[in-house]
Amino acid sequence: KQWYQRRVPITAGGTVQDNEEQVSRLKKDYDDLDEQISEKEEEIAEQLSDTEEVARRSDEVESAINEKLTDVGDLTEKYVTQQRTLVDLNSELDALEEKLDAIMERINVKATYHAQCKNDIAS
Repeated sequence: KQWYQRRVPITAGGTVQDNEEQVSRLKKDYDDLDEQISEKEEEIAEQLSDTEEVARRSDEVESAINEKLTDVGDLTEKYVTQQRTLVDLNSELDALEEKLDAIMERINVKATYHAQCKNDIAS
């Protein structure tokens, strides 16, 4: 009770002055809070802007990666097709070489036969 009496002035003039001081402190606290809120709002706005920029860049990078993956897919498909063609051409070449070998063998047989015939005629 004594503490309460010391805190609260007995006169009406003292109470008005206390109220004015309290209102002044509350206004100052409100102004400080308002300034802190404004600062936080600015920080949040900056962070949001940064986040949006990073998201935009991320989308660009993702798009570029997807384009590269598409290119790689296309090149892989072309490579596989070329490899198939090369295998087919090698098979055809092998078959042609076999035919050529057979033809050369027949030519050699005929040449040998003609050479023997010439020798027989000459002797």
